[in-house]
Amino acid sequence: MSLFQTSLIGGLCLSSLHFCWVMLVALGWAQWLLDFIFKLHMLNSPFQVQVFDPLLALGLIAITFFIGCFYGAIFYLIKGKLSA
Repeated sequence: MSLFQTSLIGGLCLSSLHFCWVMLVALGWAQWLLDFIFKLHMLNSPFQVQVFDPLLALGLIAITFFIGCFYGAIFYLIKGKLSA
């Protein structure tokens, strides 16, 4: 697999998780899930989910895509060094 493909996979994996979060916020289900997850950890949630904003949602997905691409590239380079 090439550097580009590995980077793309990393970006798509990380941004797809955040896309799911964006969809939960848009559907109005995010606060319930956030409260439930904190409760499972026996914690009180100090966080309040904000109103859905498409521009912020796009920014979140884009930034996490590029971060995922970066870490995909790092993985590719480390794997190449260890395999050689």
